[in-house]
Amino acid sequence: MDLLAPTIDTTEDESVEVIDVPGIIRMTGKVLARSVDYDTFMETEYGDVHVEWVNGVVIQMPSIDEMHDEIVLFFRILLRTFLRNIIGGGRAFGDPMLMKLESVPSSRAPDVMVLLPERLHQLKKNQVIGPANVVIEVISRGSRRIDTIYKRREYELGGVPEYWLFDGLKRSATFLHLNAAGVYEEVSPNEQGIYESQELPGFRLTVAHVWDTTSLGVEEIAEIVKTMREG
Repeated sequence: MDLLAPTIDTTEDESVEVIDVPGIIRMTGKVLARSVDYDTFMETEYGDVHVEWVNGVVIQMPSIDEMHDEIVLFFRILLRTFLRNIIGGGRAFGDPMLMKLESVPSSRAPDVMVLLPERLHQLKKNQVIGPANVVIEVISRGSRRIDTIYKRREYELGGVPEYWLFDGLKRSATFLHLNAAGVYEEVSPNEQGIYESQELPGFRLTVAHVWDTTSLGVEEIAEIVKTMREG
């Protein structure tokens, strides 16, 4: 595919071929521009919209609802507190910070992504070059196929060690770990509903907290992290 100057396209809900790898054939969404090389994408302003780049196509992503926003805020506070108090370093980012996967022609803006201290060298201005340690996506009404099929495959091929998905409408959580063969395997929380991360040492999540984020302020989140420290 020859990547030339951006070609603006205002067609909504269009399905376009954007990437030629197994498992990622077509993408549905509003196409803002085609034939855009990555450097041009990074230098172009697309207004106050959430955009991502996939193989030369700039796609506007679906809008979010209040629950989506609450879950993302919860994880950004939780993970920043965890990194500061237990790991002793690292960063937790959210949209519009981009993650540019080197082995897959895409640049996504995950809802949340975590870099442990040893990966902070991947941070370059407003993007992370290479896979984050953990990526979190919160499923919205218009993003289900994107998050559960397309992004799952991209993150798998791109080498993201852990991919967590949260569906507020269904109150379901999916935790995927990259195995030795480079394939995602689902890992379930234990009988108490607690998920233990393999990539973030000491991180334990009571999944029920995710669906009750409006009652969890900064102090309550700090207490959650304190219990992680205490084991």
